[in-house]
Amino acid sequence: MSSSVRIVAFGDSITRGDNVEPHQRFTHIAQLELARRTGKEVVVLNAGVNSDITTLALGRLERDVLSHEPDLVTVMFGVNDAGFYRPDGPPAETPRVMPDRYEENLERMVRAIRAAGAAPLLGTPLPMSPSYGLRDLPLYRKHGLNYLVDQYAEIVRSVGACLAVPIIDLHRAFAADPSTAAFLPDGIHPTAAGHAFIARLYVAKVLDVLGACGDGARCPRAP
Repeated sequence: MSSSVRIVAFGDSITRGDNVEPHQRFTHIAQLELARRTGKEVVVLNAGVNSDITTLALGRLERDVLSHEPDLVTVMFGVNDAGFYRPDGPPAETPRVMPDRYEENLERMVRAIRAAGAAPLLGTPLPMSPSYGLRDLPLYRKHGLNYLVDQYAEIVRSVGACLAVPIIDLHRAFAADPSTAAFLPDGIHPTAAGHAFIARLYVAKVLDVLGACGDGARCPRAP
């Protein structure tokens, strides 16, 4: 029986959590709680990069994720992929990553993670709150602030269903509880309370996955 579990949290600025203290990030909270709940040595490595998108993240998958020989990899991207925001210029009128490419990128990540002998776990992107600074862009005003993020969350669910990957449905949990808008004061990045909210969902789903893996390490690869 393995006495340790190594998890890599692969994501963007929401995962990285630079806007809160390190001990307030959901990755740190999850590490402590998973160790307490499992009685194992648990390491949750934070592989979040600010402004990241799935297309760029694929280029660092080996270095930042697979090189650590994880037992489990959580994959949480989408708000930037679906966004009109551009880090190096004015907003555009198209998403940074088109829906079909986003889907393809997630599938490639899942297959690479499994090929390395680890278990993948997908997270849906958080919905943006009404505080988002670009909320008055014409396409948001016409279709609704989260019309694209909603679509990309559904893509994550579809990839999960097609490839038999479990999902942490953060999007659904945040959208179902109007009070969570207060966790996103800039529209996107969670406060400490928001990270605590995410951590509860994260821990619950990771425990499910570890339970399905028996001793919590090196799940069998799905076909």
